[in-house]
Amino acid sequence: MKYKSHTESNSLYIAIVLLIYCFANTTLAQTTFSAEDIAEKTLAATVYLEMKDSAGKTLGIGSGFFVKPNIIATNYHVIEGAATGTAKLVGKYTTYNIEGVTATDKSNDLALLKVTAYGIKPLTLGDSDTVKIGATVYVAGNPKGLEGTFSDGILSSRRDRYTNERFQMTASISSGSSGGPVLNRKGEVIGVSVTVYKDMDAQSLNFAIPSKYLKRLLGQNKSAIPLSTGKRTISAETYFLWGNAKFELEEYVAAIANYTKVILLEPDNANAYYNRGLAKNHLKRYSHAIRDYTMAILHKTDYADAYNNRGIAKAKLGKHFAAITDYDTAIRLKPDYADAYFNRGTIKGMMGQYFAAISDFNITIRLNPKDADAYVGRGLAKASLGQYFAAITDYDLAIRFNPDDIGAYYNRGIAKGHLKQHSAAISDFDIVIRLNPKDADGFYNRGLAQSELGQYFAAISDYDTAIRLKPDYAEAYINRGLAKGKLEQYFAAISDFNIVIGLKPDYAKAYINRGNIKFSLGEYLVAISDFDKAIRLKPDYDEAYFLRGFAKSQLGQHSAAISDFDTAIRIIPENSEAYFMRGLSKYKLGLHSAAISDFDITIKLNPSYSEAYFYRGGGKAKLKLYSAAISDFDITIKLNPHYIKAYFIRGLTKYMSGHTLEAEQDLIKALKLSEKAGDVSLKTEIESLLQRVR
Repeated sequence: MKYKSHTESNSLYIAIVLLIYCFANTTLAQTTFSAEDIAEKTLAATVYLEMKDSAGKTLGIGSGFFVKPNIIATNYHVIEGAATGTAKLVGKYTTYNIEGVTATDKSNDLALLKVTAYGIKPLTLGDSDTVKIGATVYVAGNPKGLEGTFSDGILSSRRDRYTNERFQMTASISSGSSGGPVLNRKGEVIGVSVTVYKDMDAQSLNFAIPSKYLKRLLGQNKSAIPLSTGKRTISAETYFLWGNAKFELEEYVAAIANYTKVILLEPDNANAYYNRGLAKNHLKRYSHAIRDYTMAILHKTDYADAYNNRGIAKAKLGKHFAAITDYDTAIRLKPDYADAYFNRGTIKGMMGQYFAAISDFNITIRLNPKDADAYVGRGLAKASLGQYFAAITDYDLAIRFNPDDIGAYYNRGIAKGHLKQHSAAISDFDIVIRLNPKDADGFYNRGLAQSELGQYFAAISDYDTAIRLKPDYAEAYINRGLAKGKLEQYFAAISDFNIVIGLKPDYAKAYINRGNIKFSLGEYLVAISDFDKAIRLKPDYDEAYFLRGFAKSQLGQHSAAISDFDTAIRIIPENSEAYFMRGLSKYKLGLHSAAISDFDITIKLNPSYSEAYFYRGGGKAKLKLYSAAISDFDITIKLNPHYIKAYFIRGLTKYMSGHTLEAEQDLIKALKLSEKAGDVSLKTEIESLLQRVR
């Protein structure tokens, strides 16, 4: 035998160690898998559970997973009280009847179910004791009945719940995911998801039962006991969790039934009253919801969430002061309660308390700087105060934090409209419509912006769409009628106003607009009839008095017209048009001094009102105040250099005052303008006067 030297042996030892080390490292690298691989393997062994009572009514839903070829693990509360049940492989049509229960651990909310299945690869159970805080975990299940959801998170803490250990995770779990597997990066099950006994508005707490308890339960696996022979009584906690599951599925009536059973078993269960109130709120049964929130508060006096949601229900019933009182209490109990500040700010805004609303939204934003709704709320309050630029800034921030926030785009568009940035407003309404093609208000407001830009055909198209989406949209008919009026489609406009009146017989604005169109058609008497109706419906409607006065003046009823203009001015003393028209009626009645007084006020209110200068000049000329009259005609022409009658009357006035040469110059200018305008009758009148002057 030939012995190796010490050096040779040592080299061989090192080589073997290196080989083992390399092999070990290769093996270690292969023990973790990609999330995609883990998801594929896990979902192939995950099931959607639906449990029913003896009458075939669904009691609850949940998740489960194969731990042996014919054994499914889940939460005990998912199957409690059920007479039958099925397990459906997620994403497939394969469904198994649950043949029975092979083992349960009520204290850890675990159960093992027997099915007859073929070709299933069970999930491997890992060592939950070695899992460290901060480790990546994956969760599979059926949240809210959505089959085959897979998400990740981290293990954030290990907690002792009711003397048994629980993992807390950042991976989200809802009722439908309860009973699903929680896995490590090796694809091993290190826990079973479990929903906790909490109210529906509570902070999201996601727990898992460590797999060590499931391993222990597998050791107790026995022959299956049919569900139908099991215990028929159901615990309050199970009813509560079933209620939560129904709530998340938006089956609010069923949720209420489950919470009611909890209350029958535990009459002092504040969370059950609270959740039942939430469900009733979704069904718009606000008074009943308030009673449940009140009972929750009775059994839990520091229940800030109950005060907040009772405030919401009261606000829905229009009890704003009572709602604010509840929000005040919620904030006192929980000073950092962002939602309560937001809700209180919203109500204050609705009550016109805009500065107070802004203050509440400020606090909401300080507590939650990325709350898009709070920025929108603050923007609305600022817009109500006319602070449109500041409002737009808030809407911009809301959009930054939530790019799909329709309300932010919508209200930003409205604010831009107030600033006459109509093209920019249209861009915002375009986005609203893209995000929600069935948003009638989006089409309506885009139509308004297009009308402001004179794009009446495009506006009418948008109003058409708004009406198609919302057939009783009175404002859309009104504005479509106005757009048609601008296009001189008068009869089509009247048809729209008729529809509005049919929808809302007490809508004064519809009568005003219909009367206006009839006025444009020269139908002054029927127009007056519409203005009469508008005034009867709204006695302080200044526009109706003004237009009725205008129509009466067209009929030569100047005294009656003056009376209407008087009323319009009394309602709105700054109405320059009303002063002008009243002055015009007085002028036509020969009340020149009184007319001049009205024109003076018109000019004071609107210094660029050329017609007011013209008729004031006419009144002064009638009173033989020729120099003062000529001065007014000078201003008229400066404001409107193409005003033919101003040149003509100024020429006439100069002629009357003996300034023949200057009169001739004005008349020649008037003649040229009339020829260019094709005004034959005025041209003839000018030529006649010009002959006299010459």
